[in-house]
Amino acid sequence: MAEIDFKEIKKAHVFLRNDCAGFLEKQAEDRFIFQYDPEYLNRSESLAIARGLKKRREPYISKTLHPFFDNLIAEGWLLQYTERVFHIDKSNRFALLMATGQAPIGAVTVRPLDRDGKEIDVIAETLGDFEGEELGQYPTSQPDNFPYCTTCFKALPTDKKLHRKCVLEMWGTERPLKVELDTNNPLSSFARVIYGGSISGAQKKGMFRLDPKRGLLQATPAGAQYILKPNGDYPELPENEHVTMAIAKALDFTVPPFALLKIEGLGNVFAIKRFDRTSDETHLMMEDMGQIIQVPSTDKYESSYEKVVSAITAYSSAPQIDISDFYRRLIFCYFIANADMHLKNWTLVENERALGTFKLSPCYDLLNTRLPIPGEKIEIGLKMLGKDRNLQASYFVRFGREIGLSDSKIKSVFAEVPTWLNVATDFVNRSLLKQNSKKKYLDLLRERSKILEIDLKPAKAT
Repeated sequence: MAEIDFKEIKKAHVFLRNDCAGFLEKQAEDRFIFQYDPEYLNRSESLAIARGLKKRREPYISKTLHPFFDNLIAEGWLLQYTERVFHIDKSNRFALLMATGQAPIGAVTVRPLDRDGKEIDVIAETLGDFEGEELGQYPTSQPDNFPYCTTCFKALPTDKKLHRKCVLEMWGTERPLKVELDTNNPLSSFARVIYGGSISGAQKKGMFRLDPKRGLLQATPAGAQYILKPNGDYPELPENEHVTMAIAKALDFTVPPFALLKIEGLGNVFAIKRFDRTSDETHLMMEDMGQIIQVPSTDKYESSYEKVVSAITAYSSAPQIDISDFYRRLIFCYFIANADMHLKNWTLVENERALGTFKLSPCYDLLNTRLPIPGEKIEIGLKMLGKDRNLQASYFVRFGREIGLSDSKIKSVFAEVPTWLNVATDFVNRSLLKQNSKKKYLDLLRERSKILEIDLKPAKAT
């Protein structure tokens, strides 16, 4: 382990892209300060690092780590790995951020300072942890018994293994890909992200950078363009997310490029391209709803979709478009039995062509959660009209009206459900899920589509 005691670090610089925006400091167990740098504030083009941390000269003082920073910290498997490797208890959120805040998702980074006030390059300082590691190049291939493109699900020509357009959109190269992993413990390479970086979510996952000239994916948070998700604690998660994202793409939901890879020795791995990085390497700001609504990541289920809509209304550059998109996406998530749409799975991302303005991000982390968790009771992740289970179409109709959507708009979403069922049925049948899982997925789709049948009556006059 690198000789850095992150529990002893008390202060860090906070950067927005390449500019030092201010500093974050832990003064006591119940006193945390973020303050903008005066020179940064004096620049007319400088932006606030977060919606809840507007530019001002007065410090932001909190009894706990500010929710914006708290939500940068990893969750699940990566959090457990971080605790074990760096000997940091999960309750010490500041120390966890010092270890993993140099390369999180988004454009804001946290660079810890030593006692002399010098920045610590965590990624460089911890490279020694990998000395003696035996790395091997694991070939990737088309998943077995899948004669379709792993992105668009369309049939592949007999003389080709991939669609050129889909491959270039995802990887930018047609070279055969290999993944560099530890030969003794390949999964440990996925956890390399914790050495300076973090990703939210409970699934096993890692950040990877592609060297296009060699066609080599390397595990590192530095310059990573991809997130790869291998099999984890629940069965068939890569196959589940793969088919669900493909359904969303076919139904014209905005999704990032993705693929399913078969990696020798690991099996199928789901890969997705990061949408907080642009083609010219610009880092885009991202804020999930936990950050915007200002609740710690541990409370990501303790909110409501009404608050999500309020946040979209307040901060989107095109709120009417994004609220309509949000509503359609919410009903789709109910349809596919995705009950994990908590605050961290709804995000605003910076507009690439208008930095400093925001829109609803592409879809991510879409999967049927009832397959791995058959006893799940919650149906949509957060409360809607005070309910999160035993939902009926009428609740979605009422919610749509309460957030300002017209009856014609609401009806148009429900009118899509039969098409959703046809496309999803086709894709699930073609997917790499096991036959028993396919049956359960299809049974849920039919059940949910039945519930979503409506005869929309005019709203009562008030």
